[in-house]
Amino acid sequence: MKVLVITTGGTIGSAFNGAAIDVCDDGRCAAAERYAAEHQGIQFDIRSPLNILSEQLTADDLNRLAKAVWEAEITRYDGVIVTVGSDNLAYLSALIGLLFGDCGVPICSVASDKVLSDEKANGYANFCCAVGLIRRGKAGAFVPYRGTDGVMTVHAATDLRQADLSDDFVSFHGAYGVWKDGVLIEKRPYIRQTIPAVFDKAHLPQLEDNVLLIHPYPMQAYARLNTDGVRAVLHTLYHSGTLDARGAAQWAESLGEVPLYLASLRSGRKVYATTAEAIRRGAIPLYDIAPECAYMKLLLGCAQARLGLRDFMEGIG
Repeated sequence: MKVLVITTGGTIGSAFNGAAIDVCDDGRCAAAERYAAEHQGIQFDIRSPLNILSEQLTADDLNRLAKAVWEAEITRYDGVIVTVGSDNLAYLSALIGLLFGDCGVPICSVASDKVLSDEKANGYANFCCAVGLIRRGKAGAFVPYRGTDGVMTVHAATDLRQADLSDDFVSFHGAYGVWKDGVLIEKRPYIRQTIPAVFDKAHLPQLEDNVLLIHPYPMQAYARLNTDGVRAVLHTLYHSGTLDARGAAQWAESLGEVPLYLASLRSGRKVYATTAEAIRRGAIPLYDIAPECAYMKLLLGCAQARLGLRDFMEGIG
């Protein structure tokens, strides 16, 4: 079995450097080295287009990662593992799932809650689960992650939410499945968010820092936001799907032709009057998509020119 491993740094590629944690200079993949030493019949092809802590990601880094995956001709492998930092796991896995989730082979994004030298780290277990999913041969984009409850959960890559302060991840629609004793137990059908077929992955357009992502909070100061160079705004919502509609709508008027999208909404649910008012005044609702995935999809939509942004964002789910 031949597996492509693409490393980007992150905690899974880090070590203690004095009193701080930082990426290893050589960009090596200790998890792959350990797995190869403990198991026969597997070959890892390791590539390292990035070697940074994920909180430092830029648009150029995202472009380099996407290019590296595309140029690797991943269909020549039984599967792909991309090691990433946990801070941006939800965003990077969404990008990978949107671009390559239809590649026909399993592609897994793997992170670690602690450096691998820490015996409590879950990174190696997550890596082993990724290899197990590849051995199973189910095509799609996944994120295996062992939570603080000890359960190895398998998420659909484009459905993952950011971790909370306990280091646990959840999926927007609920976990795809769990991995137990080498068996994938499916909890619900696999869901993958998509991008229009018109998007040309053979000539990947360059992502830019041109989408403004904002989150709700009391007394939100919309007037203080700088929208220079912004092509789209993504506004997440409170847990009940609400926002300060009056303030958002008044601010949106200053955006001119820049669209304001609302994420965190679920279809089939009643909306509050505030949300309904924002939609009535021009905000565009995005239903049934994780905000992290919506953000990456907007970046991709702004980068291409073949389809209008609003058309690009349709057909979610």
